[in-house]
Amino acid sequence: MTNQIKQYSMLAAWLIALIAMVLSLYSSDVLSYPVCHLCWYQRICIYPLVIILGIGAFTNDLRAAVYGLPLSIIGALFAFYQYLEQMIPGFAPIQFCTAALTCSTIHFRFWGFITYPFLSFIACLVITACLIPCCRNRSH
Repeated sequence: MTNQIKQYSMLAAWLIALIAMVLSLYSSDVLSYPVCHLCWYQRICIYPLVIILGIGAFTNDLRAAVYGLPLSIIGALFAFYQYLEQMIPGFAPIQFCTAALTCSTIHFRFWGFITYPFLSFIACLVITACLIPCCRNRSH
């Protein structure tokens, strides 16, 4: 895979992280949706990606993918867990949230299965898919 394709892949990962960050801020600050603990953990993984991948994409430094990859994988795991809590009644083997603000609350549902954690999961998966080729055979 050429370095130019890897650079476009990193740029795509950065754009997805940027869109995810803007949408999460819009939902909490403009729409005033409360943010549960699992949502915060996902944000903790996504927000640094905007900076790390942005720097990597605009300086043509593919090493940024190595630093961003663990964050996108961890973010996907948190998002998947929250999605399971939302879609499977009674599923909560680990209690991340409080009774006052549950992680299973659905603020947005489209087509019956698309929720914010689902979108976060897909975003993290696509970011991961974009970053994996950048980590292979890196030139120093």
